[in-house]
Amino acid sequence: MKYPWKQKILESKKIELLLVALLLLAAIVIRAYHFGAPPIGVHQDEAMAAVDAKALADYGTDRYGMRYPVHFTAWRTSQMSVLLSYCMIPFIKLLGFSTVSTRLPMLVISCLGLLALYLFGRQLAGKWTGMIVLILGTISPWHYMQSRWSFDCNLFPHVFLIAVVLLIAGLKKKPLLYLSMVMFGLCSYAYGIADYSVPLFLLVVAIYLLRQQAVNWKELAACFVLYLVIVLPEFLSMLLTLLGKPGIETPLFTIPSFLSSNRGDDILFANFSWKQLWENIVWTFTTTWGSGDKSVTNTMVRFGPVYYITDLFFVIGLVSILRRLRGMEKTERYPYVALLAWLGMGLWVGIITKNVTVNRINIIFYPVLIIGGIGIARCIRKVHLLSVPIAAAYGVMALMMAQMYFGSWGELSRTYYYDPYIQALNYAHTIDCDAYYIYPDPQGIDAGATLGEILTMYTHQIDAHYYQGISNVQDGVELRPYKERYHYENVTAEIIAANEASGERVVYIVDSGQRELFDPEKYEITSFYDRFHVVKDKSQKRLSLELYRKCDKIMA
Repeated sequence: MKYPWKQKILESKKIELLLVALLLLAAIVIRAYHFGAPPIGVHQDEAMAAVDAKALADYGTDRYGMRYPVHFTAWRTSQMSVLLSYCMIPFIKLLGFSTVSTRLPMLVISCLGLLALYLFGRQLAGKWTGMIVLILGTISPWHYMQSRWSFDCNLFPHVFLIAVVLLIAGLKKKPLLYLSMVMFGLCSYAYGIADYSVPLFLLVVAIYLLRQQAVNWKELAACFVLYLVIVLPEFLSMLLTLLGKPGIETPLFTIPSFLSSNRGDDILFANFSWKQLWENIVWTFTTTWGSGDKSVTNTMVRFGPVYYITDLFFVIGLVSILRRLRGMEKTERYPYVALLAWLGMGLWVGIITKNVTVNRINIIFYPVLIIGGIGIARCIRKVHLLSVPIAAAYGVMALMMAQMYFGSWGELSRTYYYDPYIQALNYAHTIDCDAYYIYPDPQGIDAGATLGEILTMYTHQIDAHYYQGISNVQDGVELRPYKERYHYENVTAEIIAANEASGERVVYIVDSGQRELFDPEKYEITSFYDRFHVVKDKSQKRLSLELYRKCDKIMA
């Protein structure tokens, strides 16, 4: 080589560690920039996860009083996975309850996912490919957007990626193999879809590794037992629900059974139709390689989940892998087999899961990014000068995505994360009153009071014991019982007249259609984006500045 010192630099372990550290630092910085907003406001599912996390941090139960459940009751008929809420507990205890503290776990775990992304890329094709996929993950719209808010199902791909990295490393260092089984087991507590996808992946990989003598029967049996021990409480909960049997309480945790559950309807086989199957196939491909699911919470349609240009490199990468697979050494094939099995698992999830969305098929995006990164590395190896236009194209798209995220998309997120409603709730909390009458459904589709209630519990930081009726103390003050103080219903002239006759000090949160019910001579009306309005009698006082600041801190 003409310049041997260049080769030494390229092969230097210290240089590699420095570059990876710098790339990860950059990824953390751009995700932590203005962390907490956007998205501006709080999504109903992250509010639900946070409220249950607060109850667990305070009392070791969910908000309904169930001791350390392995699955949350959540929306009663639509349950929720628990792992993200358990991850929130130390952040809430250390930093208090706020939007930032409840969103921090996803930021931390997403950044750990980026580190695992580099390690898996390195296991596949060396450190430079690892760095390419790390950069691709850092600027991916899907990865960036999900890292900045707390949606329970978005934990699944990161936990699974870490498990796969440990699995490949564990073929040489057996303790890591067993640790990978723990991580695969935790996937079932990150998202229910893992219950019918992860076992399929493990079965395929186990058969292959056993045939290749990469593991023996004893090691395989130990892995199976360890995985089963971890997932058994979750699987028992699903089985008890299916059979209509009561839950099980243990000294350490509760295995619940849900007599009212519609989660089984999310699976195609629960009510099979060829029409639904075809729609699922189309949605899987358009969601993954097209414009996403077009929901504001998950996608910026202009860029797609992984940028449209990545589709081309994905095809190049996939063809390159399939061509090279037979000529590889046996040990070199292991990570590629895992990657292809993972991609197949992602397609399986999309095909059998109804109403495919970005969050429901989120397990597929890491393999898409990895294979796309392999395609980029392949092109650069063939023509070195291609690195410049490729880097420039992704750089421009990343800057445009960031501009949109903190600009027009950030402002649009107010609506989809209920910011006007939350601001109204926050302001109402600062008014001295006996009772609240709260507009029940900020979505405006008459879906019932549950959505309004969970956003109220989040914003007002409702104590779990106060909510359950065990105590009448909230914010250190004895109040009316929760069910007498909080009313979630559409306000009518009759309700207003009855409250006036009783002399109760009432605060109303109403939409624009109900605002006209109040006499402006008697009531003070404070509006939030002309969408929701806080109404109080003009004689009612605001609370102290200190308490107002305490109420306002949650959204700081």
